[in-house]
Amino acid sequence: MRTLLALLTVLPAVFAQNTLTPREKKDGFQLLFDGKSLNNWQTIKRRPNNSSWTVENGILTYEKGETWLATNDTYYDFVLRLEYKTAEKTDSGIFVNASAAGNPGATGVEVNLISDNGKPATTRSSGSLWDIAAPEDNMAKPDGEWNTMEIAVHERRLTAVWNGKPGLDVNLDDPQYPKLAGRGSYGHIGLQAHAFGEPAAFRNIRIKVIRKGPPDLPVPSAEKQEGKQ
Repeated sequence: MRTLLALLTVLPAVFAQNTLTPREKKDGFQLLFDGKSLNNWQTIKRRPNNSSWTVENGILTYEKGETWLATNDTYYDFVLRLEYKTAEKTDSGIFVNASAAGNPGATGVEVNLISDNGKPATTRSSGSLWDIAAPEDNMAKPDGEWNTMEIAVHERRLTAVWNGKPGLDVNLDDPQYPKLAGRGSYGHIGLQAHAFGEPAAFRNIRIKVIRKGPPDLPVPSAEKQEGKQ
C-alpha cells in the first residue's frame, strides 16, 4: 500500500511536465517547448561546427558548444515561465530582446543562470541581469535541483520572480544602467550554451504573449532542427 501511495504521489508531477495548467490556459499562456521537439526554436551557432540542442525524456538541454537557442518569433512584451537546473560549473542564461545576428548578450540582455548556490548576489551571479543589475538575493538551488523562473517584460520594465521570490525589477531605459544603451527594444527569447561547464537543463517553458515583435532577419548560422529522442 505504501508503494502504491508513493506512486500516486509522484505520477501527477510526471504528467504535469511540459503542459499548461487550467489557469494558464485561461490567462492566455502557450507552450514554447512541447517536451518532444524544437518546433518553436532555432539553434544559432556562434562558431562553426558547434554542437546542438537536444530533447530527451521531456527535458531540453545541449551538447557543449558556443550556441544559443532562439525563439522563432520576437517579442516586445511577454511573461515567460520555465524551470531549469544546473550541474557542475554550469554557465547558461536566458536572453531577452536578442537579435539573431551578433552576440545575443549584447544586442539584448541576459538573465544569468550559473552553478553558484550559496554565493553572494552580484551583477554576474545567478539571477542577475548579467553585468548590469544584481538580483535581490542569490536564490539558486544546489546543482541537480529544479529552479523556477518567471521573467516579464512590459513597457520596458523587466521583472523576474525566482523560486517564488522577487529577483529583478529593472527599467530597461533607466540611465543609471548605461550598459543598456543601444540594446534592442524587442527581439528573440533565447537560451545560452557554452563549451565549458556541464550543460543546464530546461523544461516547462511557456509564454504569455502581450505584444509580438516583427520578423527578424535570419542568419546563415541559424539551424532549425528537431530534438533528438
